[in-house]
Amino acid sequence: MLAQEVTRKYGQQVRFSVEDFGASPLADRFGVDKYPAIFVDDALVARPEDFYEWSGAKSGRYVPWSDLANRRKFQSDLQRMIDTRLAGGKVASRELSKSTPRQQFLPAADLVDLDGKRFTFADLKGKPVLVEVWATWCPPCLATLEWTKTLDTSKVQLVGIAVESERKDIDAVLKKIQPPARVVVGSGDLLSAFAAPPSIPTLFLADANGRIVRVFYGAPPTLHADINRELARLQ
Repeated sequence: MLAQEVTRKYGQQVRFSVEDFGASPLADRFGVDKYPAIFVDDALVARPEDFYEWSGAKSGRYVPWSDLANRRKFQSDLQRMIDTRLAGGKVASRELSKSTPRQQFLPAADLVDLDGKRFTFADLKGKPVLVEVWATWCPPCLATLEWTKTLDTSKVQLVGIAVESERKDIDAVLKKIQPPARVVVGSGDLLSAFAAPPSIPTLFLADANGRIVRVFYGAPPTLHADINRELARLQ
């Protein structure tokens, strides 16, 4: 992460921390329900809409995020705010846009798996659903695909959304790992329907009614244990 690259420069003076907004007091305090949101201490210094064009937010501070100059600008801004805080100054907190809808349920999207079978998330109601957004070039994604083989599929339904990957590479990964998930190729429309810019991997956990109860970004060491704990609460 670019933010982590900035904090490394400060050694022991600055601690880098990643929190899931579903279990973060800061996220609750500010109403954060999308990724990424950047805090310096308890000040919200960069909002989700600063990074991505969604919900009409086309003038974000670092949009388009694919532009290297915007990424460098983010790092420069973050370093300046950390320097201000270390010098004893106050960092101003920003507010979230009120126009961005909260993502509460798995989207009403028409899906086609790699076997050509059509389904919707509504078809999966009755059991919790775990959705992984993954890519063939992402080792943590593949590790999580492998880990899903340890789950009891009589109690949880699994869907994989493959992104930024060629079909031949997707097929090769699935042939090797053979995860128990229904896999679809993620279109831009499908990812937008989740109303959250994806990191790789991103996992959405929904209850038996399709309500999203947790979103897991990236691959922290406790990822699989955290998912197991949440699943136990739902089953």
